[in-house]
Amino acid sequence: MVDSTDNSNQLVVKREVDVAADPETVWEALATDEGRDRWLEPDPGREIRIEAVEEPHRLVWWWWSDDAPPRRVEILVVAASAGSRVIVVESAPSFPLELMARSFSRMLALA
Repeated sequence: MVDSTDNSNQLVVKREVDVAADPETVWEALATDEGRDRWLEPDPGREIRIEAVEEPHRLVWWWWSDDAPPRRVEILVVAASAGSRVIVVESAPSFPLELMARSFSRMLALA
């Protein structure tokens, strides 16, 4: 299922997918660099900064690459009859790029 909304503050896309694996296995694939390397397409310019980790059910990160603006990704992993349901909410702030660049510069300085 994919649902998207656009309001004055941001574009939001929500996706849900059932995975035939237990939540712990799904968590490992999402929350570790090695796991993400197995399913994310290679992008040498991609940066990922973790915002929140609530193991083993919630992960929030910001990611961006050289040619794409920053996006916030919140991932929830819940048990389901098929094994696990993964709920992904991705949002892209729509505030001016200059303000966004300053905000991310400050965030990177704190990391």
